[in-house]
Amino acid sequence: MRSRYGDRHSKRKQNIVLNSLIGIVLAVILVLVANIVFTGDDSQQTASEEQKTAQTTSDEKSNSSSDDSVTSDEAEDSQASDSESDSATDKDSTNEESADEEKDQDKDKEAQDKEEADQKPGEPNLEGPWEPVGTTQTGPHTSSYELGSTDWNEKLKAVESVMGISADEMTIWKIGGNGGPQKSYARVSKAGSGNQVYSIELEWIDGKGWKPVSVTPE
Repeated sequence: MRSRYGDRHSKRKQNIVLNSLIGIVLAVILVLVANIVFTGDDSQQTASEEQKTAQTTSDEKSNSSSDDSVTSDEAEDSQASDSESDSATDKDSTNEESADEEKDQDKDKEAQDKEEADQKPGEPNLEGPWEPVGTTQTGPHTSSYELGSTDWNEKLKAVESVMGISADEMTIWKIGGNGGPQKSYARVSKAGSGNQVYSIELEWIDGKGWKPVSVTPE
């Protein structure tokens, strides 16, 4: 009886020890599993946070690059706008100058047309107004008294505008200087003897030619 009781008691102790060991093993396994699970979560959370940080940095760089691009485009647009504005201003200034020149030419032509209309054919215009007769000369002007020269012929043209007749219909007594390099005078009359002689003073206008400034019967 004692032997069976002893065997049972021994088995009970063994079962207790075995169960304890199994419990310890299970506890260790649970601890290891818990560590693995929590470590995995921490790693995933860290990786997610690092990914978010990287994405944020990338977005900031992208936004910065976009802002720089926008700023650059705005600067280019501003420069283009300024250039177009300057070009438009220069063009407007050139157009205004051209318009002013055309107006001056129109006024000169109107005055000359009025003078020709008021002047009777073949009769001298003694009271004006007179206008420059135009010129083909360019550069600094030098008065010439050489028969047949461009300047001489333009002097004759100015005299013709006063006399109302061509040079072929006039007697040219003299064309000479009149107290200055850009001043001249002519003594002329209608062709034939006994006709009235006129002294015509001329003045050079740069770019416009010789202009009669006075007519005096002698």
